[in-house]
Amino acid sequence: ARRDRLSGIMNGIDNENWDPSVDRALKQTYTIKTLELRSQNKSKLQGELGLPAEDIPLIGMITRLDHQKGVDLALEALEKITDEAWQFILLGTGDPALEALSRGFAEQHPKRARALLKFDSRAARRLYASVDMLLIPSRYEPCGLAQLIGMRYGAVPVVRATGGLKDSVLDADQSPHGTGFVFEEARPDSLVQAVLRALKSYQSPVRWRSIQEAGMQQDHSWVRTAGAYAELYRSIKNA
Repeated sequence: ARRDRLSGIMNGIDNENWDPSVDRALKQTYTIKTLELRSQNKSKLQGELGLPAEDIPLIGMITRLDHQKGVDLALEALEKITDEAWQFILLGTGDPALEALSRGFAEQHPKRARALLKFDSRAARRLYASVDMLLIPSRYEPCGLAQLIGMRYGAVPVVRATGGLKDSVLDADQSPHGTGFVFEEARPDSLVQAVLRALKSYQSPVRWRSIQEAGMQQDHSWVRTAGAYAELYRSIKNA
């Protein structure tokens, strides 16, 4: 009803603060040209958390534990594909019921899942630089930062098509320049299909690296965002 006066501008991130080439929290820094070095972060993290240091997909969630964020959807979806090869790390804190659910999931899958129920910015940086896939199955999301940071660090986002997640992640099965995997419905089965598509793509190293590189090349800096604000102000002034 008010579309003639409503504008939307996506969040931005500080590219100097979020930079895998100089991030001191990482065990191994890397760039888009040395992306092969990224796997060293993954193997070190696996070892520290007592997960087998295998070259299988490492799935992560870095989130506030809240109904909005779809943590329950993620855990239920993963439960449906336990015959697939994957490992899972969740980092976050929040709703006690969701904390208990996450803890229970990790206890039921001790060889492949860990729940780090805390707020830890350094651990978050290490996860961004280690996980192969970043689950963001939000029921709603005005914009979100996790997918922007994840792409900057070469973590491929698997997101629900809502809000800024839909605006910032291009499905790799729908475009040759795709940056992640997108699903429509806030249901476990819908997320399962997206994760399965991501797992299949992971089996092709060339394709997987192209998705990572496409994400790392995206410009979600505040420079771009500030430019969008400036253009909006100019358009109002000239209206």
